[in-house]
Amino acid sequence: MRKDDPTELADDDARILALESAAVTGHTLKLVVLEPGTGQLDVDVLRARVAARLDSQPRARHRVDTTGERPRWVECADFDIANHVRRHPVADRAPHADLLGAVNALMAEHLDRSRPLWTLDVIGPLADGREAIAARIHHAMADGIAGVRFLHDVLF
Repeated sequence: MRKDDPTELADDDARILALESAAVTGHTLKLVVLEPGTGQLDVDVLRARVAARLDSQPRARHRVDTTGERPRWVECADFDIANHVRRHPVADRAPHADLLGAVNALMAEHLDRSRPLWTLDVIGPLADGREAIAARIHHAMADGIAGVRFLHDVLF
């Protein structure tokens, strides 16, 4: 990354993107398990709360453009929070094994490069009444503590 162009991906981030293949994804997944509440988590309310907090995260509404000489961050003109905060389909009152299956499927699914490189998938309710949020963040967008900060700022 040139210091005079903050939109360019850092060399390590560009390498992570280049390593992706049909078998390799470049994101991390954090699982937040929620104790049973008074009802099913309202995804529309969660979308509104997350959307209101996105301004604190500069890359939350940016996608990667790979059409030039080097990959760069560009504003996602058609950003839609519904593409990033969504309910992952599982049977109502699904067993714990269904949570593990949903997490496995999400880890194997590539993040859509035409959109910002993160999602929050609500899974459940499970048989014990709990729900989970599977948070996926691409390593090109945030790694390590930056990923934790992203989740803290937009989710908590």
